Amino acid sequence: MGRAADTRRRINHFHTLIKECSKLAAAKQSLLSEPGARPEDAKGIDEKIERVSKEMAEMGGLDWYQKASLLGQSKKRGGDTSRWLVGKLRELGLSKLDGGRLRLLDVGALSSLNYAKEAAWISVTPIDLNSQEPGIYQQDFLDIDPSRTTRESEDALGGADSDEDAEEKTRDISHLFSMPFDVICLSLVVNFIGDPAKRGDMLKQATRLLKPSGLLYLVLPLSCVNNSRYLDDGRLKEIAEYLGFEQLYMHHTAKLAHYVYRFASGRPVPGTTNEGSAATKYKKTMLHSAPGRNNFSIVV
Repeated sequence: MGRAADTRRRINHFHTLIKECSKLAAAKQSLLSEPGARPEDAKGIDEKIERVSKEMAEMGGLDWYQKASLLGQSKKRGGDTSRWLVGKLRELGLSKLDGGRLRLLDVGALSSLNYAKEAAWISVTPIDLNSQEPGIYQQDFLDIDPSRTTRESEDALGGADSDEDAEEKTRDISHLFSMPFDVICLSLVVNFIGDPAKRGDMLKQATRLLKPSGLLYLVLPLSCVNNSRYLDDGRLKEIAEYLGFEQLYMHHTAKLAHYVYRFASGRPVPGTTNEGSAATKYKKTMLHSAPGRNNFSIVV
């Protein structure tokens, strides 16, 4: 097996471990929510979570995964999905707009230089859970609160009582998200999340952070839509439309599925998993029962 193939195999296995960990965490939460449940009742699940976490750590953890993914993004491997998006932005005439640069939020960014060539018309805010370079802000996309204002963030930086307090407060980057974005890029990040409902939360969060008529760029491994029991292009389009998106582009390559959506609705966004939404509109429903398919799904 070649080095590239071995890396892909390890990345796939890492994904499997993440999904297993998410399922175990959900099982623990369900068990402990039962009347009379005690923490020790979840001892068996905790032991399984510890084993899975240990295996992930032995593989190098999130740091290893991101570095492996960064290698896959190199030009030599043709993995930089930003190039396809830039072409579509130009096609839409967005490279020649008056009134300043496009604000683009790059979620799960592996490089702060992905849009460097377009700096004259794109202003990028790159974020990631575990930043691999100084130019990428360490931030959980789902934790961004669009109601926080620049003034609130600036106020938080003043009046520190100690050097330690001052250092902690200077980490507040909420001012970067106080204004809505023209474009949000979710390239190969939704599939990284093990919980189908949390994947749906990623799409909901995009509606909160986009301007009216803003664009969402979504990239998934092709197998998520052409070899899943629970998701295909048609179901993904239904989910997007339910959230207020209009699909502008869809493009499949040998390994990836690219989508560009325009946020076209002002309807209230369904609550996230943590907020406790009402009824689930799109559950994990069997669409294709042929053997050999995977279980990838998005729940909204």
